[in-house]
Amino acid sequence: MKKYFRDPLYNFIIINETWILDLINSKEFQRLKQVKQLGTSEVTYYGANHTRFSHSIGTMYLMDKALAQLKNVINIDEETRKIGLAAALLHDIGHGPFSHVFEKVISTNHEQWTIDIILGDTEVNRILRAVNSDFPQKVAEVIKKEYEHKFVSYLLSSQLDVDRMDYLLRDSYYVGVKYGLFDVDMIIKSMLVCDDNIVIDYKGLYAVEQYVLARHYMYWQVYYHKTTRGYELLLQNILKRAKYLYEQNLLDIKIDLLIPIFKNEKINVEEYIQLNDSVILYAILSWKNSRDKILRDLCCKYLYRDLYKAYEIEQSFPFSLDAIREILKNQNMDAEYYLALDRPSNVIYDYYVEGEEGEKPPILINSMGKNKSITRFSESIKAISGSQKIKYYLYFPRYNYEGVKISDDIIKFLEELKNE
Repeated sequence: MKKYFRDPLYNFIIINETWILDLINSKEFQRLKQVKQLGTSEVTYYGANHTRFSHSIGTMYLMDKALAQLKNVINIDEETRKIGLAAALLHDIGHGPFSHVFEKVISTNHEQWTIDIILGDTEVNRILRAVNSDFPQKVAEVIKKEYEHKFVSYLLSSQLDVDRMDYLLRDSYYVGVKYGLFDVDMIIKSMLVCDDNIVIDYKGLYAVEQYVLARHYMYWQVYYHKTTRGYELLLQNILKRAKYLYEQNLLDIKIDLLIPIFKNEKINVEEYIQLNDSVILYAILSWKNSRDKILRDLCCKYLYRDLYKAYEIEQSFPFSLDAIREILKNQNMDAEYYLALDRPSNVIYDYYVEGEEGEKPPILINSMGKNKSITRFSESIKAISGSQKIKYYLYFPRYNYEGVKISDDIIKFLEELKNE
């Protein structure tokens, strides 16, 4: 059986292995069609409505190309190839609604859910076991970075991996910006394996340089966009308020699928995979009619794009959140839901920073038989990896409950502090 997937990045992705098609058709994987790749970014970039489904297939496609290239330099048997493809295809299968936003509110971990889906009583597990009885465990080991062939895990998750390569290209395409473009084919053709790690032949230096710069620009221009971040905070506060009201027995409109989450109960995989973006949107549509003023207001703000005001501040800016809380209190607005300080560390996607060995191992370039950090060859990468730009945004409401604009007063207060 052969199936053609028309992909906007790679044209045709041809799959002729039945077990892979079965995985794609499983209910756990099909659910990813209802989970957006970039969460709330659609409010900023209206084309950013692509899903985890397409990204996962794209990641598997790049994994296949990378393993095919590496077969030219090391021995890779068919089992290792299949394990790599399965791990790439399934690496995001545990993502919750609106991707990372949901995790912050309910304190869950999508990687653990991915492992639970692979190893649990699921269609995915049965399909994997049909390939080989220990196949699910080995796929899970790749994702947990415990697989015997470490280079497979590095291909999936490292400073230079097929996951990042696909989402940078895919996000750039759907967002409509050119920041995330780089020569992915050249990077893959330049891959080598040394000491079970992925290194890049010197001929691929400039392609990798493109890739690192793409990560840098996409982080600051897309993933950390102030409007998107403000929308994420609004969504987090909606879920936080609804959870609080449920715990106080004050939630008047209950969404059955979310009750176990609000109860902090341990849910099983079958219950978890019923959660997707549509469930949260339905809840917001329902809660906009809640008797609770805060929940109702937050939901209306979300649905009708009445976003928080974003005010950029310097790291050393001598502001007082207490004073702003007092301003909001005078408007009968709870700062818990209407005031937030956002910083780069709150963003899941990262830019290239060369850290300590074992934390963020550097991208290695092989030149004349020796492996050295890319910063030894590229001044531009050395420049952006040697320092971290810090940007903070303070978020607060534009209007009070009566529709009177209050953001100007808060900005005036902040400007006066700045000029002191």
